[in-house]
Amino acid sequence: MKLLNLTNRYYIAIALVLLMVSSAFLAYRVLYLVDNEVSENILYEKMEIEKQLSHQKNIQGKHIIFGDRIEVEPLEKFTTFRVRMIDTTFYDINLKMRVPYRQLTYEQLLDGKSYRIKIAQRLTETERLAEGVLATLLLVALDIIACFYFLNRWFSSKIWNPFYRALNILKTFDLQKGGATTFQRSKVDEFNALNAELSKLTDKVSRDYRNLREFTENMSHETQTPLAIIRSKLELLLQGSNLTETQVQQVLSTLDSVNRLSKMNKGLIMLTRIENEQYAGMQMLPMGKMLRKQVDDLEMFISSKNIQVHIDIDENVLVRMNQHLAEILITNLLSNAIKYNRENGDLFVRLSADTLEIANSGIPPVLSNDEIFDRFKKGDSPDSIGLGLAIVRKIIDHWGSRIKYEYKADLHTFTITLPNRVVGKV
Repeated sequence: MKLLNLTNRYYIAIALVLLMVSSAFLAYRVLYLVDNEVSENILYEKMEIEKQLSHQKNIQGKHIIFGDRIEVEPLEKFTTFRVRMIDTTFYDINLKMRVPYRQLTYEQLLDGKSYRIKIAQRLTETERLAEGVLATLLLVALDIIACFYFLNRWFSSKIWNPFYRALNILKTFDLQKGGATTFQRSKVDEFNALNAELSKLTDKVSRDYRNLREFTENMSHETQTPLAIIRSKLELLLQGSNLTETQVQQVLSTLDSVNRLSKMNKGLIMLTRIENEQYAGMQMLPMGKMLRKQVDDLEMFISSKNIQVHIDIDENVLVRMNQHLAEILITNLLSNAIKYNRENGDLFVRLSADTLEIANSGIPPVLSNDEIFDRFKKGDSPDSIGLGLAIVRKIIDHWGSRIKYEYKADLHTFTITLPNRVVGKV
């Protein structure tokens, strides 16, 4: 979730709570004041009725009803000073329904005569007022939240614009191209400080990348040359006739170590190059043809173990990948399947639009499914340097895919899931 949306969510939640509490308090206060006003009006009418009874002698002693709100009833005897004010309902002929009223009932002693006076005031207006207040508060709350949301987005987009510019620069930052990275200055000191640190960081990363790339290239060139010289010298030494059997074994052991060191050096350099994104070129490749070619190239090793090859390949499958990495991936998987296969065993090569699967018969593994892809994990093969499958997984990760290993039914099976974004058809 974007930072702007997250902050807006919190702001709106807080604003809703505050508005609900404020609206409830305001509605309560308005209704409270209106309710008091109704009671005060009834008490005011009570005083007016008392004045009328005391000044107009002609209405004294009579049972009088003024409309549907005031009733003056003479009594034979004054019974109580109690004043009762209750909320009740009366039937309205026009509306044909009962409507709420507030009624004041008391007894009055005037000029020696007793009266029971009832004053009622309709409360329908109060309910309508309450509904109007709540509706108004709801509309005001919606307006405030909408304005708050859009204004906050507008202000935030202006304030955070330098951050998004810096983020876009980082997204397009390419170590392969190099060059200095320039961040625009902002009116916000914190963003300027962030841009300064990002500029230092990108410059350092670029320098480290160039140094590491130069080191890798130098190691690839400078190390292989001495190893090749050592190998050739040892081979020449073996051709001599004055070596004892012990010396020959020692030279062979040294030559084997030199070959292992050369393979290890090449493998580590390959891993470093993949990690440094030095294989960036991508193209659509016919994976089926490449698999068949590699199987043909390894025919001598397959025949030496009398391995039966079973091929099920969809020739129409194209994958978007670096060609050099694709060749290394296929070669390492097929070589591993041949190397750890048994005599008279089976080799299965299957390719579909979704998966590439290479399986070989063999004894159960000594490594777990996860350890088999770790560097320098050689299992029970003493002549292995333990980098072949590590390179395979590194290529798969670089490719954005997944590889799974399992041993089932006497078969070592490696299954690669082909990403939809890199698979096509001829």
